Amino acid sequence: MQQQEMDFGVFATAAANHARRRNSRPEPDADGLFDAEGVAIICDRRQCHFEVAGELFGTVQFKEASVPLTAIAPGRWDPVAALSACTKAHGNRAYEVDYAAAKPTNPGGLDEIGIARVVGADGLRPYLSKKGRYFEAAYGVWAPVERPLETEQGFREAFRVSAGKPTWAFRKLFDGFAPDGRHRFTGDYRVRRALRGLEDAGLVRIELGPRGGMATAKVTWLPRAYLAPERLAKEDEAAMEMLA
Repeated sequence: MQQQEMDFGVFATAAANHARRRNSRPEPDADGLFDAEGVAIICDRRQCHFEVAGELFGTVQFKEASVPLTAIAPGRWDPVAALSACTKAHGNRAYEVDYAAAKPTNPGGLDEIGIARVVGADGLRPYLSKKGRYFEAAYGVWAPVERPLETEQGFREAFRVSAGKPTWAFRKLFDGFAPDGRHRFTGDYRVRRALRGLEDAGLVRIELGPRGGMATAKVTWLPRAYLAPERLAKEDEAAMEMLA
């Protein structure tokens, strides 16, 4: 199940984009879960190896480190758990969403918490645990600066972002889409890596640019990235039909 062409050394360089053309991303099932082959592809793209030990158990290994992985159902694996296992096997920290502190806004109907779980498992901190180093006001947000923003530009009501708000990189995942579908912040390695993690989890589709680069890639949110529409109770549906 291991794809030899997609090692991390290739994935981390410009040649990754050509390798990605030859190795299509794994497809989740209707519940957003993957089979063992899909998990192996996700792990291979991060230089990890997935060893199946049965329908419910497996191991993600990187060099001498190994992390156990448990299936959600027989033969069905959660991509968030797989990404987290790879991150931990590399000796890095995987971030879990603090539901009590997070303040999601679900821009455009997107499932912000679901997206945060994916990028957090892949190593990007989605929400601030303390005040951030960038500023926000009613008329926008600004990147980190050395001195207070009102001293720099004369704004009187700009405040450092509070705990529970998105980190700068996580915010740019949502703010970076241009009208032509291109993403303006793929030059930031954190954003680029998060987008690739979301692609592996089946939440975005990335169409690489004409020269195979992420700088000119088009990024599209897939239906699974959006919140499910709210459904009325049967009694309410009957009442709406009577009114119609």
